[in-house]
Amino acid sequence: MISRPLQPTVLAAILFLLTANLLLAAWSHRFPYYRKLEEIRKAQDPNLLFLGNSLLDGNVDAPAIEAAAAQHGVRVAPLDAALGATQPPEHLLLFDYTTRCHPGMRVLVLGIYDFQLSESDAARPADLIGNRVLAVDPRFTFSEIASVYRFGPLQDAEFESLRILPLLAYRTNAWKYTELLRRKMESMGMPGEASNRMGRVSDFDLLEAASVQSFDAQARAFLAHPAFNASYETLFSEARHADMKPVILVMPMSPSHRQQFYARPAWTQYLRTVETLARGQGIHLLDASDWMPSESDFVDHLHMSKEAASRFSTRLSGELAQDRSSFAPMGAAGDQ
Repeated sequence: MISRPLQPTVLAAILFLLTANLLLAAWSHRFPYYRKLEEIRKAQDPNLLFLGNSLLDGNVDAPAIEAAAAQHGVRVAPLDAALGATQPPEHLLLFDYTTRCHPGMRVLVLGIYDFQLSESDAARPADLIGNRVLAVDPRFTFSEIASVYRFGPLQDAEFESLRILPLLAYRTNAWKYTELLRRKMESMGMPGEASNRMGRVSDFDLLEAASVQSFDAQARAFLAHPAFNASYETLFSEARHADMKPVILVMPMSPSHRQQFYARPAWTQYLRTVETLARGQGIHLLDASDWMPSESDFVDHLHMSKEAASRFSTRLSGELAQDRSSFAPMGAAGDQ
């Protein structure tokens, strides 16, 4: 039993934790993952779904896509459900949520780079930080989360604690602002570092392979046992079941990335095998890695500039609209 002198302290601590959790739950509505889920919910009759990470997130120029498709005589209404700093399990969750909200989707475009299709998607509850924390959103049931992440019993309990205590779930999201302040103070009086709309350019160097040797090793591992990771296998199966046409889009890469990695025989063999695997499942592979020929088209080695993203969107729309059976013709019943 708690002694009387300690009771006020314990009650104050409990009150603080309850208040902090309530405030963080409300504050989470400002997070990118929450805004993305709201954008998906509020979309008006979309029929073209984009999924992926930061290479696509914010780089889908909807007016450019619609205009280019109209030139081919079809109505395309894109929905950019891509979300930066996410992995295949989150892409599956975003797909499931989108198709619940909009069952009339006709085409799925999954933007990938390097070995995203075949990398292991195993995750622990502790890995669900940043935008990956979307899994704790109440729009996803526990059974849905369990089927996507395949946690063990102890990890299920750990995940449930994240859902109950926003203070735990959003710990790194809150820390982000502390880190930004630290960096700002650290840079005072120092030469400025190159940055773009997503952050420091140097931070994104970590998304590339550490060396050509490790890049080749990943390719060889896939070639020894060709298969998509479990999340994407499920995603493609669900897309076909929903009568959606799946498209794997190899995202545009900077000339430096292509020269260092994609010019290697290992990548050629990898992509050829991926295409064969995809074709066997009725999936179209579109290699757009060389669509942007200049380094000036990129804000770092991986992410396109806004201008390049607009040109990319126009060209991609033209490619997709060539399959006229996937979209309704302009002026069809129900179109505006």
